[in-house]
Amino acid sequence: MSMSRALRCLCITLTGTFSVSIFAEDTPVFDRGEKYDLEHGNVYKDQDPKKKKKKEDEKSAKAVQTWIKNLKDPDPDIRKTACDMLGLLAPPEATPFLIDVLKPARQEPINVSIAGHGALVKITGQNFGYKNYDAWMGWWVKNSKEFLKKAETGVNSNSKLAAEAANTVGLRAMDIGEYSQAQSQFLDAVNRDPTVPDYRNNLGNALREQGRYLDAMEYYQETIGINAALPQPYMNMGICYSRMDKSIEAQSWFKKAIEKDKNGNIWELPWMIGKEKMLRAEWSLAYEYLDQARAKAEKKGVHDPRVYNDLAITHYGLDQFHSAWKELMNVRTLGFEPNAGFVAKVRKALVDQGVDPDLEDKKARESLAAAANPGDEEETPNSK
Repeated sequence: MSMSRALRCLCITLTGTFSVSIFAEDTPVFDRGEKYDLEHGNVYKDQDPKKKKKKEDEKSAKAVQTWIKNLKDPDPDIRKTACDMLGLLAPPEATPFLIDVLKPARQEPINVSIAGHGALVKITGQNFGYKNYDAWMGWWVKNSKEFLKKAETGVNSNSKLAAEAANTVGLRAMDIGEYSQAQSQFLDAVNRDPTVPDYRNNLGNALREQGRYLDAMEYYQETIGINAALPQPYMNMGICYSRMDKSIEAQSWFKKAIEKDKNGNIWELPWMIGKEKMLRAEWSLAYEYLDQARAKAEKKGVHDPRVYNDLAITHYGLDQFHSAWKELMNVRTLGFEPNAGFVAKVRKALVDQGVDPDLEDKKARESLAAAANPGDEEETPNSK
């Protein structure tokens, strides 16, 4: 009997002695990748990964076919659910069936059309609007072969690198206020690698800064479609609504963003809500959120003069003129000049109370300067 068919096994007993057992010749040999039951002498093979994947693929394909079939169910709720599920599964082969949902002759309820369009955006990375059936069909006729081939092989490394480079150039353009140039770079990144949600979010930002809020919001919605756990697109949706003077909608989106930001990494979120409260003259609530934003930002080493300026306005709204002046001096300490008219109003309010504002906040200015420049023990010019 060969050692490949029978394994000599030394087993330590409870008494400390050794016992020897020889497995029968037909007993499977323990090898790498097997799970062995020492008590009963059974060997359990792990499932073949290839077979396992094949079964999962077959299961997924069956589900996809079921949902595609349901796109023509008489019940519109089932059709909408089918669109939603295909959006989650994102099968490329479902594309023409989802485009058919947008056909005007079908006269689908708007919620079904929007769900079908959302699934198409998620699957294809394109966005022609849910009312533009002809554009979707034209794109599919022209690009279907290349699209299906690319979907099968994935985004190649060259496309990924080119997309990343375009996104980097776009971010630099945003920094210097070249929003139109940034838009073209982000669009190039999206087209080269539609799988990365950041590129769509950044494209939305470039459009938003050009005042194209509705267009920007479409890309934020697409970003959410790719990864619903990201808080940034929710926050950016809120910013768009805020700039459109829709405060209630803005606050709703900001709160959704906070729910998604489970670790509290985005310090701007409470700031955005605080600004909405300022617009409604809800000064106490505004201060609560702005103070949270300031604390989170400073913890990250960020000292944004706009936050201190908003805090100054909020303190003034609360008749806290001393605190308002202190925050204005914080803005100056950071190298920015607040609105001269507002500075004059706060100064007058303090003087009327018999307070000399220039002598009041020397220590506060020194404290902020030290926080903004850790390790720099020299006295700053503004602290004198």
